[in-house]
Amino acid sequence: MRRLMVKYAQPGMVVELPVYDNYGNLLLAERNALTRENISSFQALGVMEIFIRDSRVMDVLVASLFSPQAEGALASRFRQIIRNQLKGMVLDDQSIEQVKNSVARMVDDMSNNYIGDVNVTFSIPTQDYVYLQPVKTAGLAMAVGRSFGLDRDALIALGMAAVFKDIGLDPRIIHRIDPIAENNSASMRTHPGASYNTLRRSRVIAKETAEIVYQHHERWDGSGYPRGLRGKDILLGAQIIGLADVFVDLLSVRPGRRRFMPHEAIEYVMAASGDQFDPAVVETFVRQVPCYPSGLLVQLSTGEVGITVSPKRGFIARPVVRICYTAEGAEVEDPYDIDLSVAEHQRKFITKVLEFE
Repeated sequence: MRRLMVKYAQPGMVVELPVYDNYGNLLLAERNALTRENISSFQALGVMEIFIRDSRVMDVLVASLFSPQAEGALASRFRQIIRNQLKGMVLDDQSIEQVKNSVARMVDDMSNNYIGDVNVTFSIPTQDYVYLQPVKTAGLAMAVGRSFGLDRDALIALGMAAVFKDIGLDPRIIHRIDPIAENNSASMRTHPGASYNTLRRSRVIAKETAEIVYQHHERWDGSGYPRGLRGKDILLGAQIIGLADVFVDLLSVRPGRRRFMPHEAIEYVMAASGDQFDPAVVETFVRQVPCYPSGLLVQLSTGEVGITVSPKRGFIARPVVRICYTAEGAEVEDPYDIDLSVAEHQRKFITKVLEFE
């Protein structure tokens, strides 16, 4: 199967995986042909990515680390919390318990799924950014936390901290800013403390979870806030969430800035190793997150075009690519695989991701 942004979809294409909206609602079952009405509906609902049938990669399976239903249930519950917040309602323990149950379901998904990859090809619809950004950050943080050997309870605590990291920041502010560009604004610098105070009033949230939220904008070199902590004085969970938070923001369209592709965001993270982020966390992160997930149509430095069939996690930006078109644009009669991680192909590299801008 092949990944495709919905804007490139055409009527008659067959979806190989069910299509869900961002809140876990089924829109179209697998093995159904797309119609113009389907495509328009997906776009209106903020669905950015689908998986279509492609005879050249029928053997390529794409498995997500978390089920769309589990991630969607968490997003739906968190959306209700934000809507309540906008109405002036106080965050209550029952709502927090519902979020905790959804986070636990995602942790269990991850434990039962040994072949799945964390999805980094999403694009959060601008109108849903405030609801979905923390959920995507939580999934990414928990995937990295698992690589550090965190147990189930610790992963749930990490996911909860990621979901509620910005609960002290007015959602209306979140909608209109780029957190990376405005990282040092007054509202941004005060929100970790406000979030911490909100969470400490809960009987459900553990103190360490609240402390992770308080520290998630601290930076390895001491340049963060609110306390200017540095190095190992910063909790591991806060370091993981701080990195995942930035990464998800980079993958999102924000005011005045385009979205980054995963490989560009990974380059950003690697460049910040040793100052913003702990080098050990960065190394674990980039080996966990695929630069080029399976199913992407890509162009190589040779001009050849192919589809990624294995992300080769651990070999950064060196996936296995099935060559489908020559440099001259002719379709290859018998597509073949090249592994960019082996010496034979070390001079070849990906220059562009196609149909996914």
